Amino acid sequence: MTESMLRFFSYQQPRRIRVVENVLKSRRTVANLFWAQQYGILPWLGANRRLSRADYDHAIASLVEQELLRVDEEKQALLTEKGVAVLENKRPQLYEPSFYAWFWLANTSRLMERLLLAVQVVSEYSYHQRKYVPLQLPYSEMQAVKQWFRQNYSPTVVKHFYDDLHRFSAAIASEDEKLAVDFVNMLVGHGTAGWTLEQAGQYLQMPLTEVGFLRHDEMLALAAYAAKLTGPLQQLLGPLLNTSPLTHSAQLSLGSYQRGFTIGQIAKQRRLKENTVREHLLEAAIMTPDQLKWEQLLPAQLRDQLSQQYKGAATGWHYQGPANDNQGFFEFRLYQIYQGGKHD
Repeated sequence: MTESMLRFFSYQQPRRIRVVENVLKSRRTVANLFWAQQYGILPWLGANRRLSRADYDHAIASLVEQELLRVDEEKQALLTEKGVAVLENKRPQLYEPSFYAWFWLANTSRLMERLLLAVQVVSEYSYHQRKYVPLQLPYSEMQAVKQWFRQNYSPTVVKHFYDDLHRFSAAIASEDEKLAVDFVNMLVGHGTAGWTLEQAGQYLQMPLTEVGFLRHDEMLALAAYAAKLTGPLQQLLGPLLNTSPLTHSAQLSLGSYQRGFTIGQIAKQRRLKENTVREHLLEAAIMTPDQLKWEQLLPAQLRDQLSQQYKGAATGWHYQGPANDNQGFFEFRLYQIYQGGKHD
């Protein structure tokens, strides 16, 4: 994993090492989303949900020890000249995602768990078998697949399900053959255990970390594909798909805001703290900026006032108001997003 981490850092822009970690693990605070956007790594949200703090810290320490990365006292990192050279040399080995623009569409770990069990169930059913390779899955996922199979139990389910999977593998093969090769070979079926990460890495000649990123890409592509279908594959995965880049709670707050309610009214209506509603609107400013009424939230007069206080690159700003002024910080962060050119 160590040298693969270099892709998330810059030679010129200091980047918070915890933000990079939190983005990969899909920790969706407004601060993480904002900095991920500024660093250009927002599409990597959730790309490695199982990343442990110990493994991540070990990788960062190793990069520092090799003089590929510099980390200051504020835990911000910069690539060294040596790090830039190593990164450029390693780029041919790094997986370049094709479908990370759909980063918000699904938790790909859950998607893969449900898919692998369902494929195994249908495969064994096609051989009139009821024996399964044990998969370490949450009970809720096993119940979801069980219910799905009962609803689709018929002689035609095998053909319809497999036809969808075959069409999907053909579609991703046209984008990158490695995607289709790994997708087909990782599936668990009758007499087939499916590739482990190690087996996939050996066959595809890819580091294990890159295989993980490739599989995340596969599942995002599958999520987008399933969302457009009707039939058993859509019924299986549809409940796991998000309809918006926003969290459900943020969608509700934004919907009320779009209908003309104030932050105070939304908080009272939804029994939330006003600061929580502000966080929801900041999330929308980052993730769905075209849905905000910018002139209402950040009128020209307020922008003029803030422009006198905050100058230069927005990423270099520090909030100058009172620590307990939630509205003041909200306006600061909103202006920071706005000035960063992330609105349309």
